[in-house]
Amino acid sequence: MNALIRKLTQILLGATLIYTGTLHLTTRRLEFQAQVPPWAPFTPDFIVLASGVVEITLGLSLISLQRRREVGIATAAFFIAIFPGNISQFVNHIDAFGLDSDRARAIRLLFQPLLVLWALWSTTAMPKGTFKHFWKYVKKTIQENKIATVIGILIGGVGTRFLEDGNLLVTTVITGITTASVVIPIATFRILLKSKFLQSRSRD
Repeated sequence: MNALIRKLTQILLGATLIYTGTLHLTTRRLEFQAQVPPWAPFTPDFIVLASGVVEITLGLSLISLQRRREVGIATAAFFIAIFPGNISQFVNHIDAFGLDSDRARAIRLLFQPLLVLWALWSTTAMPKGTFKHFWKYVKKTIQENKIATVIGILIGGVGTRFLEDGNLLVTTVITGITTASVVIPIATFRILLKSKFLQSRSRD
């Protein structure tokens, strides 16, 4: 039963991607350009068209139910790659797709991680116990980087003061993003530094 549900949700995700990809190429082509970050290396129109083709390709691959794990990982990676566009729309207060307030744009941001999980879970690309291991990793990372966590929270809290709609939801989203932006690089640097230190000791 669980396997059937996963396949059905995978097909649903594929159909959704085909639909949105078609919108990229047709009626919503201009509207999607609002989500392209200003620092993107290519023109907004090119990025919208290219992402539309990618979405249709991924959608067809999902519906085919072939090479499910590989397709799931590719789809999740795509959702992560386009996330800066959603963040750009939120930070720059850009109205598009009916998202005409900070609250609405913040809610849209919350859906992106869910899409990543949807892609990985439905295609069986997510190993068993992933959520449990991830939560343990998050707690351990926060405990080992308390100062960085506090700095990220402070930056997020101060940053929301300059937004038009700094409600609790918006504050939570921004604080989460800034905290992750501060903690992840520092945690990664500490891991690399520790690895090099252990390597140097083993040589001695």
